[in-house]
Amino acid sequence: MSGEQDKKRIHETIEQFYNIISGNKEEVRDWDKFRSLFLSDNSSLAPIKSNSEKKSFNVNSFISRQENFLRKNNFYEYGLSYKIEIFGEIAHVYSQYEAKKNKEDIELIKQGVTLVQMVKDNQAWKIHSMIWQS
Repeated sequence: MSGEQDKKRIHETIEQFYNIISGNKEEVRDWDKFRSLFLSDNSSLAPIKSNSEKKSFNVNSFISRQENFLRKNNFYEYGLSYKIEIFGEIAHVYSQYEAKKNKEDIELIKQGVTLVQMVKDNQAWKIHSMIWQS
């Protein structure tokens, strides 16, 4: 697989992450597909908030946290730009993102940066860990 093919697959994986967590509050998310994006259930997801406690979640605790929020709120998050660096079977992704209550809204809920570390597992790129800050 060429470097450009790897970058395309990495980009698609991050887009799938955003697409699964996005939708109307009535929509059921495909959490099995979400889990398949990660190297393991112990992959780390950590929101970084200024001047507050730093928490890290594994995949299942992140899902539990998100399910509660997503049942009550419309939420659409999407990547704006990506910088992907690959070395062998590891990759680092810098993704700027925005989130809105509805796709057509002008007003943002938040915007920020997500840093993603990925590992090539056979021919698939899997998320090893993520940190983000709004």
